[in-house]
Amino acid sequence: MSSPNDAQVYAKQLLLKRHGYPLWVPEPYGNTVTYRTKGVRIGDVGYVTPEGAFETLFNVRAAPDDPINGRGVPDGFEQIAVASEDLVHLPHFHQPGSAVTSASAKGRSCQVDLSTTGIPGSPLDAHMGAQFTWNSSEGAILHLPDGASRLTSPPSLFRASAMKGAKNWYKFANLTLHRAVPNGSLYLITGCDKTRPWMVGSFSNNSSDVHASMKLSAAGMASGGLSYSYTWETSSPAVYRTGPPPPIDSPEAIENNASPIDRDTTIFEFDAPYGQNQCIFLRGYRIMLRTTPLSHFLGSGSKVDVASISESYSKDVFAISPKVPYSNHTGPCYQGSSSSSSGCDTDSSRLFDDEGIIDFDVALDIVPNLTQPYHPLDSINRYLLQKNPRISVSIVHDDDWCCVLRDEDTQFPDEAELISRFAEKHRSEDFGV
Repeated sequence: MSSPNDAQVYAKQLLLKRHGYPLWVPEPYGNTVTYRTKGVRIGDVGYVTPEGAFETLFNVRAAPDDPINGRGVPDGFEQIAVASEDLVHLPHFHQPGSAVTSASAKGRSCQVDLSTTGIPGSPLDAHMGAQFTWNSSEGAILHLPDGASRLTSPPSLFRASAMKGAKNWYKFANLTLHRAVPNGSLYLITGCDKTRPWMVGSFSNNSSDVHASMKLSAAGMASGGLSYSYTWETSSPAVYRTGPPPPIDSPEAIENNASPIDRDTTIFEFDAPYGQNQCIFLRGYRIMLRTTPLSHFLGSGSKVDVASISESYSKDVFAISPKVPYSNHTGPCYQGSSSSSSGCDTDSSRLFDDEGIIDFDVALDIVPNLTQPYHPLDSINRYLLQKNPRISVSIVHDDDWCCVLRDEDTQFPDEAELISRFAEKHRSEDFGV
């Protein structure tokens, strides 16, 4: 059975591939037919759940009254018009039959016991399969039988909107929709990789390096395609998921609930190319609000040393208890989890406005028993807010951490190393407001 820890291991292992944030749950995560037709779209604002799915709260490319924004939009919402020329679709960016694996994996073709005939041109001929092996404590794999498309747009088209709307977006998520989204977790999507069939798998053993093997077996089908089966061979806890699941919406239901976004064949044509509504990687801006009045006790002339900030971070990136801005103190500590009998603890911190005045209607719930899904930009955004006491919002794009990774990296850098590399490459003044 899959668990939030599987999603954590999977994401951490595949971040090194620099495709963006890996989703353990690629399926459209929503309860409306309108959302399920295409899944994640460019312009979505939402968050990654502890289970490794992406939940969309609203979309900045759609009008406020569009069905995709059926739960409403934040105060001050401004629709972003994106020209079709600014949306790029790269079909088969990931080739059919390809696999994305963690750095320690070694792959090879192997014989499997199949009784089918070959399919010319298929990535794995009949009677053949593939085997990936690891000698490490953790590992992950993504298999794409039909390949996957890349959808992208210029991040700069969305940055100003995120800067301007950040606080109202958190208020909408946590006060209006009662999602208790942790600070730093709001995500504005500017690109993604999407597919149809997929397999995601991971294993973890904290005690020592272990030998693990994943076998992929291909069988020809009467329809002319390939059917895959998967087998873990390891003494460590290992799990895999396959999809997409069978559709739950009839063609009539999809047509009757179609959004103008879904009907449009020009501007929004490639949000689910070739019916690909399963999202395997996300790219976008992560948004973090200031949660401590740093400028108040440092003073305007104080200097924050980069080394001292990076050294203060724990090497255990999974040990952070998330804080929830704009909490209403009545709902669960996090979507899908239950509060303790005494409720969430409340931190005395308050958000300061641009003039340094406390915003008294903003409280921060601390959730000590919940591990927030790790994302590299959490560390970077915290660093930027400490480095620049005068900014109240930090917004950084996935491209900004991807570009500091190196080909020789076999493990994702710990927080201190990640921040050091980021500080060497970027000016901190460019990321806040």
